[in-house]
Amino acid sequence: MNSRCPLPARASFRDLLRDLLGRAVQVKPGAPLELTEDEPSYLAAYRFDDGGAGARCGADGRLSAGAGAAIGAMPPKETWEEVREAGSLEGDLFEFFHEVVNVTAKLLNSPTTPHVVLREFAPVPGDVPGDIAELAATPRVRHDWTVQVEGYGEGRFAILG
Repeated sequence: MNSRCPLPARASFRDLLRDLLGRAVQVKPGAPLELTEDEPSYLAAYRFDDGGAGARCGADGRLSAGAGAAIGAMPPKETWEEVREAGSLEGDLFEFFHEVVNVTAKLLNSPTTPHVVLREFAPVPGDVPGDIAELAATPRVRHDWTVQVEGYGEGRFAILG
């Protein structure tokens, strides 16, 4: 399938996070997010029901840890220290951030486009399916945002479709 799903407006993403995290959230335009091996980061791949690539998002370690910790009402500073020491999200924190990117799929669906769901969620570096890598290399639309979660700091998020 060659179609891509619609990407959400910044305000829609902000509202989704605010409602999900139960905290004030600011979402501003940001520099392009580059996922690297230097800091824990995460990639989510969304696919159409037929398996075709629909969209991809990435989040740096600070946003992943902060948003995950906010859902679980975990202490922000200690949580980030643990993530940095471990080099990745672990246990409940991984599951909590998985929920953030899973719920984000609702913003990628519309009545006029094929249905899309989260299919892959993995740390970076890691294996990226070829069609998802291609989507990232040639996105039709790309949003790069700086996201601040009240009490949990600021991180970066990118969504490509």
